[in-house]
Amino acid sequence: MSLPRRSIGRPVAVAMLFVAVAFLGLISFARLPIDLLPDVSYPRLIIYTEYTGVGPAEVERFVTERVEQQVARVPGVQEVESVSREGVSLVTVRFAWGTDMDFAVLNVRERLQTLDN
Repeated sequence: MSLPRRSIGRPVAVAMLFVAVAFLGLISFARLPIDLLPDVSYPRLIIYTEYTGVGPAEVERFVTERVEQQVARVPGVQEVESVSREGVSLVTVRFAWGTDMDFAVLNVRERLQTLDN
């Protein structure tokens, strides 16, 4: 006897099997670890520099451009964006997904230490 014929011949057994599988599926679904707001850390680094008493053009020339040039040489950098305002330079560095950010921060610090002179 084939499986379809047995299923048709025993509708109560098939219904009980269906209910058992559906019940186990609901229990499994309820136990799934789902987080509505998972902890995602984007591979970005923001460098904030103050140079008080100086206009935006000078901040751009003396601070922002130099920081951008050094940071662009760090491995894994995909994009460098900057904003220069009066007395403030803000450089945002975006790294590739999967970049070890601890190592990237160390690399950026090493590059920025060369600017102290």
